[in-house]
Amino acid sequence: MLRLDIDPRPHIHALDVTTRRAVATNFMGDYQSVFKGRGVIFESYREYSTADDAMLIDWKATIRCGKPMIKEYVEERNLDVFFLIDASYTMVFGSQKRLKNEYAAEMVASMTFAILDRGDSVGVGLFSDTVRGFLMPERGISQYRRVLKELTNPDHYDRQCDFATAVSMCMHRLRPNTLLVVISDGVNWQGDWVMPLKLANRKFDVIAMLVRDPRDDELPGGVGQVTVENPETGKQMTLDIDKIRGSYELVAAELKERNLHELRRAGIADVPIIRTDQDFAKLIIEFFERRKRKLR
Repeated sequence: MLRLDIDPRPHIHALDVTTRRAVATNFMGDYQSVFKGRGVIFESYREYSTADDAMLIDWKATIRCGKPMIKEYVEERNLDVFFLIDASYTMVFGSQKRLKNEYAAEMVASMTFAILDRGDSVGVGLFSDTVRGFLMPERGISQYRRVLKELTNPDHYDRQCDFATAVSMCMHRLRPNTLLVVISDGVNWQGDWVMPLKLANRKFDVIAMLVRDPRDDELPGGVGQVTVENPETGKQMTLDIDKIRGSYELVAAELKERNLHELRRAGIADVPIIRTDQDFAKLIIEFFERRKRKLR
């Protein structure tokens, strides 16, 4: 098993600094307007006026008060947001400044800070062969620190990917109408995960974000021979990159399109592709804008 040889403390500090910088740009925008709340809740009674619908009169309260009274309701907009993050071995890879898992951690930390700052609740779970670091959604700055600690824990990363089991665990543990955000590269989704995700999409508001390194989709030219190692078995082989580029890119494109097709089958149509050589804040803004336009 591979281990990330990192000290969490400087990574927590780096995430904290980057997060606050991203949030200062208000990159989350009015995200609450495009996701479901939990409905409406009773706030108080007030005296009936001629501008009100008479059908709204609460007769029990009217009898108690001796004058016509109606109930007032407010929309409960507080959201539970849960990030389900792929921590399998394919995420421990990168050709850019950051590995895919580092990029994803920075993105989740930034969104967590912004969501908590708006008074909503955030939880996280990192999944590989099982779900690790599961935090139920909670509010407050202390939850932000707990999320950072889980995101930077090297013991959570590397191993096989069991996406279906991770989604099923969320089904059993999270409250209805939770905003479930799946973050993965989609490289190693095995087994029948479509049906669990379809069921989850009925209980939750599910979105999926595919975090991709440029090398997930294409190989550089003019490289020649390189030695690669299987992260599961440790087996090495020498490949001529120029000879396999075409077939590699074809297989990569087919895998990505198959994932997008299966996500659509599960009811998740708009899936942002977030590349590690791009600014995630800009891509997230564009995603929220698309979603808001669809709701108009």
